[in-house]
Amino acid sequence: MNWIILLLVFIAGAATSIQAGVNGTLGKKVGALEAAFISFLVGTIFLSILLAFLRKGNIMSALETPRWQLTGGLLGAVYILIMVTAVPRIGIAAALVTLIAGQLITGTLIDHFGFIGDKQIPIDWKRVTAIILLGCSIYLFHKK
Repeated sequence: MNWIILLLVFIAGAATSIQAGVNGTLGKKVGALEAAFISFLVGTIFLSILLAFLRKGNIMSALETPRWQLTGGLLGAVYILIMVTAVPRIGIAAALVTLIAGQLITGTLIDHFGFIGDKQIPIDWKRVTAIILLGCSIYLFHKK
């Protein structure tokens, strides 16, 4: 197992938790759509600075890729907008455990069928068990 990658993914998860809280609070002040826009604007500025100094690829190659491969930003905008709306209502932890369930179930289906050109990884009893346990955690996080 590659521990460095796992650590980086853990850090990304922590950043997502903080991001959900920050964006949820911003959304209460400026509005959900406005908060999502501000979040993407700040991220775009940050990535532009990184590109200026660390560019290694060829951004113009994006013009030659299938259009569906350019939908990541659209999907990110949907995610941010939903989280900005959900976090103030149900809290960070409840929103994130539900988000993770959506990610895990969708990721499992993508792996199983090899969608998006990824390697096929069949669904097995361990993955089904993990999904069931995550369903239990959603119930416990939302139970009052």
